[in-house]
Amino acid sequence: EKEEEINTNLYSRQIGTFGMETMGKLIKMKVLIAGMRGLGVETAKNLILAGPNRVDIYDPNTTELRDLGANFYLEEAHVGSATRADASL
Repeated sequence: EKEEEINTNLYSRQIGTFGMETMGKLIKMKVLIAGMRGLGVETAKNLILAGPNRVDIYDPNTTELRDLGANFYLEEAHVGSATRADASL
């Protein structure tokens, strides 16, 4: 398996917080987040900014009007026509 190099310019803040050993593990992580309501979308955003190898999101529920207040990626056009996961991409 090819060893990944850490982009120290891109991840300087994470390296300062977590250290090189933890950052080395983080960039290899593959994560699944189920549920794109308030907590799920905020977790996905923060995790993606930290720099893991891959983040998959899963939420088969169709976007409802009430979801607009909990997921900042959603728009009114998504209501009734897209799943919360698809609309969050």
